Amino acid sequence: MKKDLSIVIVNYNVKAFLEQCLIAIDRARGDVDIEVFVVDNASVDGSQALVKKKFPHVRLIENTTNIGFSAANNQALRHANGDYVLLLNPDTLIQEDALKVLINYLDKRHDVGAVGCKLLNPDGSFQIASRRSFPTPWVAFCRIVGLSRIFPHSRLFGKYNVSYVDADTETEVDVLSGSLMMLRKSVLDNVGYFDEDYFMYGEDIDLSYRIKAAGWKIMYTPSTKAIHYKGESTKKSEFSSIANFYSTMLIFVNKHIGGRYSFLLRILLTVGIYVRAVMAFLWQTVKNLAPPLVDLSFVLLSLLLAIRIRFPHYPLERFNIVVPVYTFVWMSSIYLFRAYRGKEIFPLKPVLGGCVLGLLVNSTFTYFFKQFAYSRIVVLISFLLIFILTAVWRVVYRVAGPGARRAPLSRLRRAIIIGAGKEGKRILNKLRSRPDMHYEICGFVDFDTQNIGKEIDGTEVLATTDNIKDVIRVERIDEVIFSSDRLTNAQILETIIRAQGSGVNFRIVPHEVEYIVAKSSVDDIESVPLLDITGFAGPLDLIVKRIFDFCAAVGIIIIISPVMLLNILIGGKFTQRNIVGTGGKSLVVRLFEGGLAFMKKVPLLFSVLTGKLSIVGSEMIDFKPGKFYPTYKPGLTGLVQVKMREKKSTLTQNEKDYYNLYYIKNQSVITDMQLILKSLF
Repeated sequence: MKKDLSIVIVNYNVKAFLEQCLIAIDRARGDVDIEVFVVDNASVDGSQALVKKKFPHVRLIENTTNIGFSAANNQALRHANGDYVLLLNPDTLIQEDALKVLINYLDKRHDVGAVGCKLLNPDGSFQIASRRSFPTPWVAFCRIVGLSRIFPHSRLFGKYNVSYVDADTETEVDVLSGSLMMLRKSVLDNVGYFDEDYFMYGEDIDLSYRIKAAGWKIMYTPSTKAIHYKGESTKKSEFSSIANFYSTMLIFVNKHIGGRYSFLLRILLTVGIYVRAVMAFLWQTVKNLAPPLVDLSFVLLSLLLAIRIRFPHYPLERFNIVVPVYTFVWMSSIYLFRAYRGKEIFPLKPVLGGCVLGLLVNSTFTYFFKQFAYSRIVVLISFLLIFILTAVWRVVYRVAGPGARRAPLSRLRRAIIIGAGKEGKRILNKLRSRPDMHYEICGFVDFDTQNIGKEIDGTEVLATTDNIKDVIRVERIDEVIFSSDRLTNAQILETIIRAQGSGVNFRIVPHEVEYIVAKSSVDDIESVPLLDITGFAGPLDLIVKRIFDFCAAVGIIIIISPVMLLNILIGGKFTQRNIVGTGGKSLVVRLFEGGLAFMKKVPLLFSVLTGKLSIVGSEMIDFKPGKFYPTYKPGLTGLVQVKMREKKSTLTQNEKDYYNLYYIKNQSVITDMQLILKSLF
């Protein structure tokens, strides 16, 4: 049956984005008679079941293997019955007017074969891949050597992404992004579908080239917009993505451009593509090898220092076998403990485990292999130096380096929810029950001025969307979460544009969907973790925390002991306080009464020495029999205490519960150090 529009979506393991995309299509269809195809390339994330259950009207094509983007699109195009075809990526969110605007455009412009719209990055900025030029030798040269980035507004150098034309100006282009492109079905039938030589990347350039060659215009219009979470289907395979991108450039050059230019130009262009590909591979390799190379340098340094400390007069040539063997053992041990794999950036526990295993293995050499039996003291000193140096650079990087935001306390992202309706309240309560997701909800923002000042479950409506940028600045917001029950997609996009340049991450929760969608991640807010089980720290974490508490308490007591004596001499007296201890039990601690005011809590350090208190822990509250209390060790400072100081008021019990659970989930020495610094400064 003939349709107005056929929409084709190729999906590969982006279930949450696909769901959001299909919801947006349903909201945008209006009176347009459409059919929707989803071609799934053997996803393993439940995408097929999602479509069957929630979108039964969608025509699902299930592939048993990943046949590539071009071939998958062609599968649906052969069955498409629409006058027009919209090629759409699943990681795309369209406005409610997008379908109607693009159809009307093609209805009025009979010389146009394809049209695309303004694509936005998740931060609201213009996505330059919305429009491009063909990679002729000059255009490709400017792109490869970086001239197009250095001089983006130059007509001579900025042709690759047509960056010399304002993003809000309608213009004819050579290439549209394959993530959102509407075409006449008759044009596709005439010029042919996607070339299946392209597995991924470049197929949109090839198709655009054939459309232009057939005499049709290709237009870019800013009259409607969409968000494109670029690269979500491919970001998990970095090396294969690089290979696919540059190989498709070669295919296009050889197929369409090679015969139009001299042999020398073709050679130069081909060599340039290969050089750029090799550079991309090398850069990715360097990034992957950097952590083990840094560790290797510290292992070698530690061994050489240990040898020099124990044998200051021995020539290093005597250790030509020992050093490589011990180095290999320690590096292999650290690797086996997965220090270079996993989601956490530069973890500490695998390093400690690897260092201990290396110590045990290398120590056995002194018993069974006499040629390595120089000194067990060398092995022990090396172990201490290796652990200290490899741990310290990780701590420094996570606290002060580019990855500092990933440090445990820094992951607690200050967020606002846009939309103070039923859906906003649902999101608030979901996030409060999920401290593992690291959201600190600072308030609501709504479009209705009548809601300003109202409280929803203890959380205030701060302002309207007109003042979104000021709210972000004043409240130091990291994340903006949209609840879509009170906002249209167009309003969401408009708010993102209004807040552009604020440096925040925008996230969207489709109505009644259990995902928070953003470029950097997809967070499942429905799965409930076992947060009620006491303790997330393992035995090693608890040992490290106890050592840290003991050493810190001893150091402070030694330094401040003369002042303690002075405080007693000027009238300071010890007083007792009955507080809630570990497991909700009664705990009696001592404090100073009278004397110097800043000395009041110093006697608590003796309770830290005995293990009854911690430097960083839960809030100290008075014990009342028969009442339920937090179950982890109270501390001189802690996340609840810091947040009360920042807020300059008491916290609700829900807020305290959230911060307590967050600390339990993320407890580490780095977290404790950050909280101590926040308490002091």
